[in-house]
Amino acid sequence: MKTLSNISKSALAFIALCIALVSCSDVKYPEQVQMPKVSDVQYSIQGRSVNLSWTLPDRQDITGVQVVANNTDIVEIDGAATSYFVKRAITNTEVSYTVKVIYGELVSEGVTVRFTVPAPQAKIGYLISYNDVSEIVDDDEKASAKWFQDNITNGAILTPADCPTLSPDDYSAIMIHIDRTFIGAGYKRLPATIIADDVIAGLKNYLKEGGNLLLCNHATQLTVPLGRIEERFAPGIFADGNGGEGSDIWTINAQIGVGGPVVYDHRKHEVFADLSTSDQFTHETFPFIGPGQREDHNCMWDCNAYGFTGDANVIFSFETATTSSVLATWGQVVDYCCAGCVEFYPTTEYLGRVIAMGLAAYEWNQNSGPNPYQSNIEKFTLNALNYLSK
Repeated sequence: MKTLSNISKSALAFIALCIALVSCSDVKYPEQVQMPKVSDVQYSIQGRSVNLSWTLPDRQDITGVQVVANNTDIVEIDGAATSYFVKRAITNTEVSYTVKVIYGELVSEGVTVRFTVPAPQAKIGYLISYNDVSEIVDDDEKASAKWFQDNITNGAILTPADCPTLSPDDYSAIMIHIDRTFIGAGYKRLPATIIADDVIAGLKNYLKEGGNLLLCNHATQLTVPLGRIEERFAPGIFADGNGGEGSDIWTINAQIGVGGPVVYDHRKHEVFADLSTSDQFTHETFPFIGPGQREDHNCMWDCNAYGFTGDANVIFSFETATTSSVLATWGQVVDYCCAGCVEFYPTTEYLGRVIAMGLAAYEWNQNSGPNPYQSNIEKFTLNALNYLSK
């Protein structure tokens, strides 16, 4: 049997080493444990935000830093970075972050930290246009604010000054209720403190990041400056007068198109849970305000006015155009004409959702006396805030 000489064995070993080296050169950042690595890796948690920091080696040839999240997601930062910010970290699950130093084509061994970000205990907010609840003038706004303070145990009153720094980590949902006599149509006539640039910017960013809004009465118009709908889809059915006396019951109908070929039945939606019902019409509705003085402050959508030419089901067209669902209309309406309560769903740009209640039956303080259906208004509001806070 022939055997290899020592020289032949050495030659083969050298060839094998060369092949291995060539193979390794295909890796962009091969692990090089001998390269100096970071030290003193720290992390700080605030809400769902995490700030990572570290100390770099005292070297002039550092070209970047690599941060690996959970051994999968890799972020490369050019230059001698010493920190990395995670805006919305995973909660209630242990995560790991490994920091490596890049030296041209080489990368150091990583240093890893592991931690769990607790889910923040977010509150529910009620945004007023004043500096204090005691300053509220309108009786309906005053009534809803007082109810909120008395009944939402994890609630907080917010003022315009709070808006620039709003975060879904702090407030899972925010209610805005504007209901005023002779305020005028159009979002530009809403209280100046609410439509100030920094307030709108803060609310818009909050909605984009996953915060949720309950917009009531004239506040439904905020869907336009917040950018959630195009201005051409602004609420067009509007009233702000003193109203008058009436002997009927004002109800809302959650069966959209109940008289047509397609019925959208939202009676089982969570916002309508446990509401009392009315048999005033041939279809079931939810009563919101009884006989007496009513202000008739509608601020809702006329779906026939948006140019959906040739489409008999304009509700479907409106929902498609605005990524929404029309939850309710006037109690007596059985066709597809108008949208009084709308849920705007999350989109790729706006991660939060909006429930807009623009029906005049949603009146918090009936001026002629106690409203026999006040409990339905309160239950709807509580349901909506709980639903949005999930």
